[in-house]
Amino acid sequence: METIIIFAGVISVLTVALVQLIKKTTTIPDKLMPLISLFVGLLVGAIALVVPEITSDLSIGGHLLAGAISGLSASGIYDLATKTNQGFRDTQ
Repeated sequence: METIIIFAGVISVLTVALVQLIKKTTTIPDKLMPLISLFVGLLVGAIALVVPEITSDLSIGGHLLAGAISGLSASGIYDLATKTNQGFRDTQ
């Protein structure tokens, strides 16, 4: 389980970047972004299966679980950043 969490942390950087790219370039409603983020995380986890530099001893399920964790954390990080920034603007 520790390997999955570490792997999720490694691929979450790419997942966050891709989710931000999708958010800025499309007109997807904000309600759907956590779902899109989950799918992007799963896609990154699946792609990591064939990249020999980042492939670890995880199974296919482990890669997909790490991708799902990174996708869900990417949506949470985005929501945390926007809500914190919005609250900061309201106090000034």
